[in-house]
Amino acid sequence: RPLSDDRASSPIEELPPTYEEIARRLKDEGDLLIRIVTWNQQARTPPPPEEMAKLLFPCRKFHVVAVGTQECENSFAKSVIVPRKEKWEAALESAMGTDYDVVRSHSLQASHIILFVHKSIVHFISNVRSLAVPTGIGDTLGNKGGLGIALSIAESTFIFINAHLAAHQQAVVRRTHEFRKISSDMATKVFQKSDSETSNSSSGDDEDVRHDDDDVEDMNNINLSPNLIEDGDVIPSPHLLYPSSQYKDDLRTDSGPKTNPLVHCFDYVFWFGDLNFRINGTREVVDGMLENHMHDALLCNDQLTMLMRFNRIFSGFAEGPLNFFPTYKFDHDSDHYDSSQKRRVPSWTDRILFKSDDANTQVLSYCSVPDIRTSDHRPVYATLRSRVSFDCNKEYEQPAWEIRRETKSEVCCIS
Repeated sequence: RPLSDDRASSPIEELPPTYEEIARRLKDEGDLLIRIVTWNQQARTPPPPEEMAKLLFPCRKFHVVAVGTQECENSFAKSVIVPRKEKWEAALESAMGTDYDVVRSHSLQASHIILFVHKSIVHFISNVRSLAVPTGIGDTLGNKGGLGIALSIAESTFIFINAHLAAHQQAVVRRTHEFRKISSDMATKVFQKSDSETSNSSSGDDEDVRHDDDDVEDMNNINLSPNLIEDGDVIPSPHLLYPSSQYKDDLRTDSGPKTNPLVHCFDYVFWFGDLNFRINGTREVVDGMLENHMHDALLCNDQLTMLMRFNRIFSGFAEGPLNFFPTYKFDHDSDHYDSSQKRRVPSWTDRILFKSDDANTQVLSYCSVPDIRTSDHRPVYATLRSRVSFDCNKEYEQPAWEIRRETKSEVCCIS
């Protein structure tokens, strides 16, 4: 059975009634409740905030909420001109209510990540920074890529990464390369950026951030034909967009670092998004497995499940029980999988991974939301309990992080 909120591995109780009690209990017990949501919205209008609050963000349950979206608010092509996600952020803030502050939001074309913290614990927050890593055409265009927000909560370090990886059933090598590149860039660029570097920038932008006007000018030299940018379309020459042959070593179990570099840089790592890994098999075979409830056989043929067992770049990561139905690809406003001529294979494209440390991270819930049918993907959420460390010699009376809304919007990045 799916590990939904109603069937959580441990009861997800409401936070204490007052801000003071919430902060005191976190400091005394160290148990931080984190909610993560990933959702490919297919550039469609999401449900109203009150429905999202009910289905995705139950009231007064979490200290930290991270939301990663793909194809958010606008299509990839429209996001080249307007990468900001103001309507989506306003809807999220309405759904979250007045008890939460926005720590940081960051968009890369049609992808977006936003991090909320409960107001009772803002004085524990410090060293907030973010980065976009494009992996689209030439590892420059932001139609695919990752967004990371890192911060410290008391003495523990966290990074939340939302990614939209390469599409298509056969692009396993390319997706693995992108997972490696995003992880490596986050480890080297975000981990090394200090509070002083962040405060020295009056705009709050990182040194390698490109601004919208510059990006639009750069885009004039790139051919954005629809067959290259619509996720899921058949590309006549896939190697032009996803040159997998260049990255054949990414699938070797004996190549690259022994573990993902992020696991050595942060106490807690959360890696999620439309990772686009598919179930190996034809549509007819996978449909038969679904109809006959052959869940274990589906898992054995899931590309990401296999990579996490044998590929070093996924070493150090774990995932909650994948007990829900594949989250892609549905007909619009329907529970039926793709009935178009392309008949895409149902797959668990939308995933939430975390740094595996049995002592410090517990999965309470991990499930899709079948009642939200606005997109061809189903949203996926996870609730996790992590242990936060405190310095007994610190008072934590004033926020080490200036409480302000910081938003970054990018189209592409050129190093």
